[in-house]
Amino acid sequence: ERVGSTVGYSIRGESKTSPETCLLFCTTGILLRRLEEDPHLAGVSHVLVDEVHERTLEGDFLLLTLRRLLIEQEERGGDGPQLKVCLMSATMDGEVLAGYFNHCPRVSF
Repeated sequence: ERVGSTVGYSIRGESKTSPETCLLFCTTGILLRRLEEDPHLAGVSHVLVDEVHERTLEGDFLLLTLRRLLIEQEERGGDGPQLKVCLMSATMDGEVLAGYFNHCPRVSF
């Protein structure tokens, strides 16, 4: 399968997607821009953020925004699908992240 059909990517200045794209790899900046345009991430079921231990202004703002979005969804209740967020780090203390995200479930390897 060619990149840009069901699996695509988007980086600053370049994008390979189509209406059939179900899985999008993108940068933190691209996701933040999408959140500006669509603060509820309509049509997005999962967000995976890798290397969360690499602290940047953009990364910290993304975590803050995702946390607020999850809280809003929880307060609204069961109307529609709930966004799932997966935060990954090989070195960061998972308890700290889980606590920040309302003691969410966590997996350790």
